Amino acid sequence: MGFGNRGVIADNDPIEQEKAMKFNALLTNAVFFHNALDIAENVRQLLDEGWDIDPQELAHISP
Repeated sequence: MGFGNRGVIADNDPIEQEKAMKFNALLTNAVFFHNALDIAENVRQLLDEGWDIDPQELAHISP
C-alpha cells in the first residue's frame, strides 16, 4: 500500500520525504480503521441473526 508514486520516495528533500511517509502512515491507519468497522458491522449482523460468538475466537480476527 502506498500513497502516490506506488509508495516510492523519489525526492531528496527531507521535508517531502517526511510528508510522503506521513501520508503513507495516514493511509494505512485509515485502511485499518475501515477494516475494524467492517468487522464490527459483520459481528453485529451475526449477533442480530442469533449466532453465538465466543470473544476468544473473535480476538483471532481482530485487526
